[in-house]
Amino acid sequence: MSESTATPGVATPVATSPGGVETPPTNPFPARVAFTNLQLVSLTAMMILAFAASLGMAFNVDAIAVSFAASNTLAGFVASSEMASIALGSLIFAGLAPRMNPRTIYVVGVTAIVTLNLISILMPGVNWLFLCRAPAGFALGAVVATTMAIAGRSDKPEMTFGVINASVGLMGIVIAYVLPRSLRIHELGSLPYIGSEIDGLYLTYALMSVCAFVCLRTLPVVPPLVTGHSDAPVPAVPRSGWLALVGMGLIFFGHGTLALFLVTIGRAVPLTPEVIGYVFMAGGVVGIVAPLVAGYVGGRYAATGPIFGILVVLALFAVLLANADTPMKFYVAGPVFAMLPIAMMPIALGALARIDQSGRLTGSHPAFVLIGGAVAPFVGGAISDIGGFAASGWFAVGCIALGAVLMFGAVRQSDAMR
Repeated sequence: MSESTATPGVATPVATSPGGVETPPTNPFPARVAFTNLQLVSLTAMMILAFAASLGMAFNVDAIAVSFAASNTLAGFVASSEMASIALGSLIFAGLAPRMNPRTIYVVGVTAIVTLNLISILMPGVNWLFLCRAPAGFALGAVVATTMAIAGRSDKPEMTFGVINASVGLMGIVIAYVLPRSLRIHELGSLPYIGSEIDGLYLTYALMSVCAFVCLRTLPVVPPLVTGHSDAPVPAVPRSGWLALVGMGLIFFGHGTLALFLVTIGRAVPLTPEVIGYVFMAGGVVGIVAPLVAGYVGGRYAATGPIFGILVVLALFAVLLANADTPMKFYVAGPVFAMLPIAMMPIALGALARIDQSGRLTGSHPAFVLIGGAVAPFVGGAISDIGGFAASGWFAVGCIALGAVLMFGAVRQSDAMR
């Protein structure tokens, strides 16, 4: 039997016999899809524009605390509720997205995100804001899971995830420049309902998410999963893959207990919000370059060395950032610590795509990552209130170490399949 090569944006046709007669596929899943450059750009733009409110979560936590005179713990709780809802939406749609029309998910999800970002401006207190951000997070989870499930079907998964994660770094630069200025929109006094720092942020997020609609017509065309027309059973997702996702969640949980308070740490140095924004912009540069390099390396070399090398460096910078008491320490540690997990993801997700061709693991990964991220603001706020950020740094190191152990089996299995 022979199989035709992939064409841009379309799944590879089913196999044919020597006589030219179509025969049932032996693999119950469609072949991988080759994306055009425009389709890849549209896919990444859709995610980062809709995902803006989550990417700016460190600013959100600080703005909630300032706008409502709330503690770090309470502000972290609001962020945790949103991240938990993103995780729930991701987990549900990781299974649904491969069987649904992605444009339908995007239209409904982005419409909900825009609407709830605008409604958030009207919320008079932390409790009301909590009720609004939870459904916004669920819609965002649906968009992210759909994007990652589609990306996991790519014929070049490492490079595809490299571009997606690099775009997150690019968006980080945009956010780092825009959000410190959004915090001061209320000072203009000319916009109705914009009366505090948090209102300016949600107005900015609403405008960004509206722009996501532009990408709808040029998204990749990915057919639903095929589970029939074959005597072969649907391949089970390897257990090592699920353990690796739990490990990723632990790593991002530990990372989030410190990273979500970068603005607060910077203020204590002390630095102004604009200067902290420039530090985030520097992190965005790291976030652009590192994933592209990782996507290149991951597509050509074994994943074990790069992944665990990155995690060791991440742990070292966690300690440095947690004990930052001068501007220079913050300048050095802040950008690298913030973006290193993004640098790891193209290689890690490429490994998961290699051991699971259905895209279920890559589609599920936002849920596991964001479950850790959901708990991180609340736990991190409590740890910092009790023991200071130095305690948060060592807590992050422990989570990174345990997560690395859980990821080891899947990474080694992926390397053995090369």
